[in-house]
Amino acid sequence: MSATPSRQESQESRDEILRAASRLFASRGFHEASMSEIARQARVSKALIFWHFKSKEELFVAVIKRLLEPFSIDFATEAQELDEREQLKRLIELYVQFVRDYTGSVRFFLTRLLRDDPEQQGPASFTEQIRVLYENYRNLMVDLIKRGQEKGVCSRRLDAETAATFLLSTLNGLLVDVLFLRTPEASFGNILATLESVVFTQAPTASADPGTGCANG
Repeated sequence: MSATPSRQESQESRDEILRAASRLFASRGFHEASMSEIARQARVSKALIFWHFKSKEELFVAVIKRLLEPFSIDFATEAQELDEREQLKRLIELYVQFVRDYTGSVRFFLTRLLRDDPEQQGPASFTEQIRVLYENYRNLMVDLIKRGQEKGVCSRRLDAETAATFLLSTLNGLLVDVLFLRTPEASFGNILATLESVVFTQAPTASADPGTGCANG
């Protein structure tokens, strides 16, 4: 018999490893979650983990991608069910939800990415993949805002790039507050409502200026 697992066995063992790693990264954070413990919880050998993933960093990125997979809505095909306003709100909710659920791990890789010394950031492939995920998220937000502006759902007071930058800067500020300053999350609702008032159009009033891009709700 071959020592190499079959395609089905390979997929099953990979899924078990990702599930175990997801639980441990969420509860312990990247640094504290050991490969040995992941192997024990997945009921596989550590060697098998390294057969699937070259490093702990690669495993972590795979976990993030897997976590985001259910949330990667194909907005083009679901346009009939969610308008741009609801899609943007969902995108923001997913960001907050991800940070809440994986606080320890997010804190760890954010700290690594912000270090001045590239030698201390970890493998270039790891940091680059995290940046690519973030950039993809930003590009999706820009695209949704542009489409929303074209349909009158989003305000034209800011161009799409600036509006996305504003949204992400605010969300990143919340992330830092929660991760490092231990600020309570009670104010999240008010802050997110403020973001919506800046990005989305409001029902026009008698004094509404058509140049602001306000549209009939």
